[in-house]
Amino acid sequence: MTQIKPELIRIAARQVRVWRGGDGPQLLLLHGGMGDAPWYWRTVWETLAESFHVVAPDLPRFGGTVELPNASWMEFLAWLARVQELLNLSKVVVAGNAFGASFARLYAAANPTRVSRLVLVDGGRLVALPKLARRAARASWSAPFFELARRQLFSEKGIRRVFANPALATPDVVRASQAVSYGFRALSRQVIFSELPTQKIPSQPTQLIWGERDKLAPLSRAREIAADIPDAQLAVIARVGHMPQCEDPVSFVRILRAFCGQ
Repeated sequence: MTQIKPELIRIAARQVRVWRGGDGPQLLLLHGGMGDAPWYWRTVWETLAESFHVVAPDLPRFGGTVELPNASWMEFLAWLARVQELLNLSKVVVAGNAFGASFARLYAAANPTRVSRLVLVDGGRLVALPKLARRAARASWSAPFFELARRQLFSEKGIRRVFANPALATPDVVRASQAVSYGFRALSRQVIFSELPTQKIPSQPTQLIWGERDKLAPLSRAREIAADIPDAQLAVIARVGHMPQCEDPVSFVRILRAFCGQ
């Protein structure tokens, strides 16, 4: 089986860790806020590497990647474009899970010549917040609220909610997720609560893959997102939660490969 190996690149002297391997069409995997790239993708990336050249960066503040100062959606999009350039990736299939799905959607919408297809996994909803709310999220007095949210989301109970089968939240899985929790807190305040880019609707062929038993993003949300993107297709994987690639990797890989004609 093809190995996925880490490598380091630098953007403006800031380290970025990227996991990559395999041959074929280029597949860019974007993780969510509960862990780094291996936490989200290690169950499928070696299998996917049999059909694709897989590239999975650790996002800023996660894993081996240094934070972006004063991060926003626009800075994140520019950062990912630079990653794509430095790795000599031409036109990629972009797949994202949870927060990574929203990131993937915005990146595809902003870069129609860089992205050939889009896969949204249990995520992709965009919420436009009033300017006052965005300012409040970045104010110092809001920090205790984000800290409370971090403790709840990254408690053992909170992490178990990610999976339909809570037994998958092993002690190692919980520890690895909790290790990135402060990065997610900062990501929430800086990026998720920043102003959305103007372009929000991707023009590329789009496939949604959703867990039937997702407790964090119910199936009704998947239908709303699919209705918002022209000709988007929805595939539901039975008996899995917010990370279908972890609970049913065989079905996940089959759907993704079929969508990409592999």
